[in-house]
Amino acid sequence: MPQTFYIESDEEIISVIGHLRKSSQEENIFVFPKRALVLQSIINLRLLEREAEKLGKKIVVVSQDEVGRMLAEKAGIETENYSEDFSQKAYHMELIPEESTGTSAQPLSGEVVSKEGNMPHFDAIGSSNFYTAREPVSSVKDTPTPTVPIRSAVPLRVRNTTPEKLTSLNSKRFDRMPASSEMKSPSRISDVATFPAPPTQSSFPEPKRTSESGRSERLKNFYGGTTEAAVTTRAEEPRPVSSTAVGKRAHMIFFALGGISLLSLVAVILFFFLPKAEVRVTPYRIVQTVDKEFDGTAGDSSSDGNPLAIRILEKEKEVSVTVTTTGTSGGTSQKARGAVIIYNNYSTDPQSLVATTRFETTDGKVFRLESGVTVPAMTTINGKQEPGAIEAQVIADQAGETYNVDATTFTIPGFKGGSKYDKFSAKSTKAMVGGGSSGVSDVAIVAKVDLDTALREAKEKAKEEFLNEVRDGLAEGEKILEDQIDIVPLVSPDLPSVGTVANALDYKGSFTVRAFIFSEKSVKEKVQDASEKNVQNILFQPISSSVTYTDSSTDFSQGVARIKAHALVTMESDIDEEKLREMLLGKNEEGIKQVMESFPEIKNIQVLFHPEWFVSSVPNSLKRVSIVTLPGEEKP
Repeated sequence: MPQTFYIESDEEIISVIGHLRKSSQEENIFVFPKRALVLQSIINLRLLEREAEKLGKKIVVVSQDEVGRMLAEKAGIETENYSEDFSQKAYHMELIPEESTGTSAQPLSGEVVSKEGNMPHFDAIGSSNFYTAREPVSSVKDTPTPTVPIRSAVPLRVRNTTPEKLTSLNSKRFDRMPASSEMKSPSRISDVATFPAPPTQSSFPEPKRTSESGRSERLKNFYGGTTEAAVTTRAEEPRPVSSTAVGKRAHMIFFALGGISLLSLVAVILFFFLPKAEVRVTPYRIVQTVDKEFDGTAGDSSSDGNPLAIRILEKEKEVSVTVTTTGTSGGTSQKARGAVIIYNNYSTDPQSLVATTRFETTDGKVFRLESGVTVPAMTTINGKQEPGAIEAQVIADQAGETYNVDATTFTIPGFKGGSKYDKFSAKSTKAMVGGGSSGVSDVAIVAKVDLDTALREAKEKAKEEFLNEVRDGLAEGEKILEDQIDIVPLVSPDLPSVGTVANALDYKGSFTVRAFIFSEKSVKEKVQDASEKNVQNILFQPISSSVTYTDSSTDFSQGVARIKAHALVTMESDIDEEKLREMLLGKNEEGIKQVMESFPEIKNIQVLFHPEWFVSSVPNSLKRVSIVTLPGEEKP
């Protein structure tokens, strides 16, 4: 059976939620008068609905207030119009024992049922005019009340929560029954007949009317919590409990719970309903090109001008390489020839390849450059790096028809074992031609170009080992000037002379490797300082930069270097966040657009409100407004 609560017009949401929490029924009906305080706010109704959902209970709002019912339905609460039919069809009387004793209470002997109100009442309850509004039913005759044995002395608390027939839903409360000095009660009787409710015939059978004195005696025994049998076993004068003391304790508990509930409600409101705004701004982004030269002397500190602090790093490296000889005792008229395109995907600097540089096919056939070439540097096109390329003539390393290969790809075996091996490649677009077998000697000899190739490859290997060793030991922000590394042989190696018959040439030598080290962090700072800050009347600030170094010059004997830096500086428009936040306070959508016109450095602005359904303008408190700067976007 659902439990019904009748709410006063000035009763607050904390009290209503308290009724819901104390209810032992799954379905609960809340009856509100017109213009009740709780029905005036959708926030109150949403809090009530949220609490019912958390407790797993169903609630129904009954009221004649059409606006209140509309707000309740909007909050997700089922509603019903209050009418006389509702008050007559609902049963809301409960008899609740004060203490569970394991026995069931018997029907009250002094109870008289009023057919007009369909409610139980007692002649001795309340003031002398308690029944002035009700006429006794003439059809009910005074008959002696049958004596009903009472099984246990369990005092019951009567809770009535249904008002009489009301033409309009205005709460009606009855005065609390005055304490009687003759009533001996072991506990406080509270909430007696708060709202009379219409019982069923099965719950409260209609008793016969008895005399006034008999009815008073039965009520006295009922509310005193004793029976005739129980009184004989007690002391002659049991000490009555002070209703005033119990009432004070109840009031203290009520106010304590009310205070806790109020604080909780305030915390919920502060957390969920105080408005916040997050302002997301997008600045403009541009990229500037800056070329700058820096002079530095080893041992000197950097000054405010262009001079740059540098130092020299020197190491000795011993390396060995093996070069296949290219000289032969016969002619080379039967060797295949053709053209290849050489690709530099290694560096943004041009790379030189000497004559006789080897190019090897996937099946091991070797072709050599007829003359030295310089492969162009890598370039950046539409933000994508493209390798440098050049076409060169090659000749087969050996004579024979097998070298007349179709279009294919080549690698440079001299770079094997280093980082350049995968970054340099070659490709032929046509088949090699001219290879034959007549007039070719199988005797290989050392040629002058073989000695040059051995020295060059040994220096490259010494440089590679030097860079791999020193890179990990650099301080943060330091960089090696790689395009100006000095490599000097310490001792001339013992090499075979030109014309010596040999298929391969072993080169072992020691080198002194020197390089300039400088602070790239300082270079970037100077480059950014040199960039243009004011573009089209918008102030920009550098956020990052990338620098490459080309055409630098060095003198290791004097310890000086001139470094040429080519930089790409990324900049974003500078936004005064504090000024923007102050100007946005209290602004709605139209006001935000007007504020944005005062900030030409902002490309886009977006305001997120929290909670979204609660606010539509920026709060007036600086503490509740935050600024988030997003990555910049290019200025059109």
